[in-house]
Amino acid sequence: MFKVAENNSKIGKYLGKLIDERFDSRRQFCIAYLSACGETPASEKINNMSNRIAQIVKGNKAIQTHDLPYFTELLGVSCEQILSAGEYSIPLVNRVTNYSIACSDNPEEWEKYINREDKLILNCDEYCKTVLDYALEFGNYKFIKYLMDNKYIWFDSRNAKDSIMNFGAGTSIEHRNIFDFDNGLESKIKNEEKLRINLITLAVDNKDIEMLNRLRAREHSKIYYYATTFYPPLPAFDELYDERMIRHISDSDEYVLDYFTDTFEVTDPLIRRGGSNPTSTFMFPCISKLLDMLIVTNSPFTEIALKKALKFNNSNYKKICDFILSIKNDPTYSPDWMKNVWKDSCKRDFNFIDDWHIVAFRAICSKASSEKIYTNVACTTKVPVSPILRHLTEELNESYLAIKNIMEHLEEF
Repeated sequence: MFKVAENNSKIGKYLGKLIDERFDSRRQFCIAYLSACGETPASEKINNMSNRIAQIVKGNKAIQTHDLPYFTELLGVSCEQILSAGEYSIPLVNRVTNYSIACSDNPEEWEKYINREDKLILNCDEYCKTVLDYALEFGNYKFIKYLMDNKYIWFDSRNAKDSIMNFGAGTSIEHRNIFDFDNGLESKIKNEEKLRINLITLAVDNKDIEMLNRLRAREHSKIYYYATTFYPPLPAFDELYDERMIRHISDSDEYVLDYFTDTFEVTDPLIRRGGSNPTSTFMFPCISKLLDMLIVTNSPFTEIALKKALKFNNSNYKKICDFILSIKNDPTYSPDWMKNVWKDSCKRDFNFIDDWHIVAFRAICSKASSEKIYTNVACTTKVPVSPILRHLTEELNESYLAIKNIMEHLEEF
């Protein structure tokens, strides 16, 4: 027996997640809901429904009984799953499949299945059977004849050239856009970062640090690519940022939060110096967004996270300062170098990417010819209520700006 979630807010939050995963926008969901109800999705009705969904997601209103059949169909979950906010799941007995469609005698269901955007009708199921295999097994002649009468399938193309190969049997049901990736598991794993993000979120919910390590959950492959190439444009990690993932991390326990606020090292495989490959130290690319979320939710871990980020920023600032001095004091250059040229060299080779707070710095001189700095820094945009936390955020943002604007203060070196 399942338990209904303790409050509307939890149910609404879960419903919002389901809608966001299934639909491009909540407005699109409202249009689909109205259509499923048999109503014309006029602007006024869409706006009214959008407002109602917004109130449900916020927890201000409860889901109505008459909503559940439509919500379960549109979102592909059971009513138990919605009302328990995802804590209780059972298989959907009415989930549309090749098997269920081949059993059906309803032309409307057939047509809807044929015209699905994901083109399930063209796929084999887990038993490697198509809808036609099942229809033949069940003797559903009416369905097969419907497919043929409407020229969805045929066993004879009426082309003499096809006679040597099954009479040109075929289908007019079009595959998905050829530019879409194949829907197979291997292709999805290789090409859809969303799968990894969802698994990271699930591992966070299960507090599975071992799995997070196996997923390299703090990292992003672009970091390694640019650690090797070091050529602009530097990466933006947009595909790694997922608000739901960050929210789940911020709501987790101290062990998960400790993991995501720890540093990790990135090794440059192409350069070898002193018997080893140089490394760059990073924090979680979404560290600034995570800090903001911790502040907003008033997490007890906020102080520890801010102190770790501040220590990291200060360490990076010192490295950059030392690097600038090594360039300025390069003994192989003339006095003119000491006066002006070193500054131009530093400014030319220092890069800072605002969106993801990436620092990349490589200057050409004898002492630092194979040295580089490649890292990220942290900041916050939220202001804590606590004076202690507010002071820490001020220090953190000052250290961030000191790094970002360091090239404006070369006269001080």
